[in-house]
Formats: sequence, structure tokens, C-alpha cells
Amino acid sequence: MHQTMFPLLIVNILENHATKEKSLSITEITQFVNREFGPFAMEKEQLMNRSTVTRILDAMEFCTGEGNLLNFKVTQCGSENKKLFCLENIRGTKGISGQASGE
Repeated sequence: MHQTMFPLLIVNILENHATKEKSLSITEITQFVNREFGPFAMEKEQLMNRSTVTRILDAMEFCTGEGNLLNFKVTQCGSENKKLFCLENIRGTKGISGQASGE
């Protein structure tokens, strides 16, 4: 699997497994990615490591922060001691899965 797909895998994990109330840590996201998409890793032991997930989340948090580019934001939902992440739909737009927010 090509590395350009990695952000899409992380968005998929956040969309399917994270909420504001139950956000995911970097370790949990890494484990989900490797468990769900591991068969596509070919000869590698794992598809992504924690540092790759961290870099992608930092970039996605920065790029989606204003809400102008996509209809969701990657949000850091945790405390200062532990980084936890989730997706936040932009109000008034359809969510990632195609349902209008608030439905």
C-alpha cells in the first residue's frame, strides 16, 4: 500500500471508532490501523508505526483546523498529558459518512 493512502486510513479509523466522548490515543489508532489494514502491508511486519501516525495526525489537525478544506476537522480531544483524537463535523454540512449533522 502506498504511503499517500495513510491519511485516509487514519480518517477511516477515527470515523468508525472515535467520538468526542471516546477519543483514541495515538497508540490505539496505530493498533487499529495495523489490525484492520495489516494484510495490505505486504512483507512488512506492520503498516504504520506510532511516529508515522503522529506526524499524519499533526498535519491533518493543522490542515483541517480552519474547516475550509473538508467537511470535518481532526481534533485533539484529550488533556495536555495525553493526546486523544477524534473527528468533528463542521456544522451545517454533511458528515463524512454522508449524513447531515444533527440527524
